[in-house]
Amino acid sequence: MSRYLDPGEPAGFPWRKLLLIVFVAGLCFVLGAGAGLVLLANFGDFPPIASVAAYRPSVTSKIFDRNNRVVGEIYLEKRNVVPFKTIPPHVVNAFVAAEDANFYKHRGVDYFAIVRAIFKDVLSGGYSQGASTITQQTVKSLFLTPEKSIGRKLKELILAYRIEKKLTKEEILYLYLNQIYLGDGAYGVEAAAQTYFSRGVSTLTVAEGALLAGLAQAPSRYSPRGHIDKAKARQRYVLRRMAEVGFLGKDAAERAYGARLALAPPSTFKSKAAYFLEYVRNYLQEKYGTEAMYRNEYKIYTTIDGRLQEAAYDAVTQGVRRMEEANRYKGLQGALLCMDPGTGGILAMVGGVDFAASQFNRALQARRQPGSAFKPIVYAAALDKGKTVVSTIDDSPIEFSRNETEMWKPKNYDGTFLGPIPLLEALAKSRNLATVRLLNEIGVDTAIRMARDLGIQSPIERNLSIALGSSGVTPLEMVTAYSTFAGGGQRPTPFFIREVQDGQGNVLERTDPKVVPAISPETAYLTIRLMQEVLRTGTGASAKGLSPNLAGKTGTTNENTDAWFIGGSPDLIAGVWVGFDTPTSLGGRQTAASVALPIWTQFFGRALGDVPDREFPAPAGITFARVDPATGKALPPGSGEGMVLPFKLGTVPEAGGGPAGKPASPRRGMGDDLL
Repeated sequence: MSRYLDPGEPAGFPWRKLLLIVFVAGLCFVLGAGAGLVLLANFGDFPPIASVAAYRPSVTSKIFDRNNRVVGEIYLEKRNVVPFKTIPPHVVNAFVAAEDANFYKHRGVDYFAIVRAIFKDVLSGGYSQGASTITQQTVKSLFLTPEKSIGRKLKELILAYRIEKKLTKEEILYLYLNQIYLGDGAYGVEAAAQTYFSRGVSTLTVAEGALLAGLAQAPSRYSPRGHIDKAKARQRYVLRRMAEVGFLGKDAAERAYGARLALAPPSTFKSKAAYFLEYVRNYLQEKYGTEAMYRNEYKIYTTIDGRLQEAAYDAVTQGVRRMEEANRYKGLQGALLCMDPGTGGILAMVGGVDFAASQFNRALQARRQPGSAFKPIVYAAALDKGKTVVSTIDDSPIEFSRNETEMWKPKNYDGTFLGPIPLLEALAKSRNLATVRLLNEIGVDTAIRMARDLGIQSPIERNLSIALGSSGVTPLEMVTAYSTFAGGGQRPTPFFIREVQDGQGNVLERTDPKVVPAISPETAYLTIRLMQEVLRTGTGASAKGLSPNLAGKTGTTNENTDAWFIGGSPDLIAGVWVGFDTPTSLGGRQTAASVALPIWTQFFGRALGDVPDREFPAPAGITFARVDPATGKALPPGSGEGMVLPFKLGTVPEAGGGPAGKPASPRRGMGDDLL
């Protein structure tokens, strides 16, 4: 039996039935949503909406360097809340045009847009948020989770309606523009303006405001850093919408689109100062608590010098990288700490080569053997007891009894012996045997007292091996000790923070520099002169081209495990340490002169461009005389031989009866700096 089509039934696709289904489905959806709204409005659990005054988002605390420039931020969300009146109208209009052109007309919900979106959802089988008003976006960000569900959407509609009854349009925009995420870690228009243009939102042009407004829909997709073409296309859309709704003339919109955008480069300073900034963050968190730190928009004025910090980071990372490449090392570490010896302010700190890989701060926390870098403390103790820079000490074999069956036989790195030599040469060439004999003569307790006076608090073994730096210390302690020498015997108390203010400008704490008399100015000056010879003719001579005024000391430990160089000028003292976290030999003849000193030299080469290159001032108790260092005797007036050296008043050597001795330059090689 044949089947015939009803002549009244249209051929082809059944559009009429589809439209009917869509209409019925849409009607059911609207009715269901309406019922849900009623139920939620009466029985749902909603957060309270009080006032704009209750708006307390997490904010950004700013960290400033010693020149009051922002060098870091502390935040959960990078945000700087600004009053609505400081946001230019063209920036506000850009967001309104792009996100909610009917914002000033609706009561929190744009019902026409909702119906339109519902039909789109039914047709596409998906879920759209294109109907969200600025008010809805605000309540979602402040009160709701980002989940996509019908229940959450209904709550959003109810809250939007309620907030419109409580707040003015201006207050809603204030919340929205300070809350919205705009990419690159920036929340709110002020943080975004600083992030992308390095300027406040109040200075933004129409073109820049439109670019920011274009980020609201999808910050990563339209990021001007990663997708400038998409960012420009979105900017054009925003400008066109501003013209269509009457916020901007068409010609002005075209001019804004054609305006040049000067994006700020991404900041790299945070990574270069990561250890310093983390120290500050931990300090604030421990003292004020986590909640206060992220809610009070603190201003933290620190001692760090931005230029010196960058120089320190570059010197350490590049120096360690060179060592790794040359020796096929893996996991080598380095640290650098720079202090103002006059105040104790920490000007730069690098606690390791990669903060992301290891947050352990080697500049503050690592106790490592300082090797020969400890020797100036022994020599300072000897000078304090009456020795002079040309006092003779014997650099020849010596042994001591450890116990009834074991002897300790210290040795020089190169295996040679120089015999009687002046202190000036003994320290410059870092002679181990001479230093052990010197310590044995003045007494271990004398050297330990000197170390304590200089600020070293770590445990120190009570034996002669401390002459060779056998007891572990931190770079901070060593830099403090050397800063006491540089400061004329005044020991500075290290500090990192100058002042902390809350969001209202109230001073919560202030640190005044604290220096105390530790050793005599004459002893400090004479020790500095000994260390100047290290850089002029001794183990640090590769850096002598920097300046004749600098002083310092190399330090290499047994089996070349740790490499140090510490030294500087009257205005800067910097200490460098290089080694493996698990003590391991650096290999071969990898002494401090070839490992740590190049890093220090690179750093100081840049640092001297920012600080004066000046002599260490001699105290009143110092006089100068021309002497022959080889004999320790004064030379007759008018002699052109020997060296002009400092002495404490009353300790100038007697004149010699014979001819001048050997010249003061190194007599046998460049010396050794082991232990």
